Amino acid sequence: MKLLHALILLAAFLCIVWGPAVVVARRLRRRGDDSAMRALRFVLPAQLILVLCLAVGAELLKADNPAALLVAVVAATSALGALALMLVAALARMRRR
Repeated sequence: MKLLHALILLAAFLCIVWGPAVVVARRLRRRGDDSAMRALRFVLPAQLILVLCLAVGAELLKADNPAALLVAVVAATSALGALALMLVAALARMRRR
């Protein structure tokens, strides 16, 4: 039961971190821009590494409220991933012109 609970929490964590970036990439793909889908293979691992590094850093700094800090880090990293994909798509559009 503990393993199942851990897997569900891991799946929820990955959906929260990677969800906005994947949604942005899928929307751009429907509009005919595949550059964001190609960039996903770099953005998704970068997001995961960034979240893990910031969480370990907060633990090493002995933050007062590590749970709230982790939620803020996950939300910010998720938003930055979506913004990075939008930037990649905008640069690809500028390069095509």
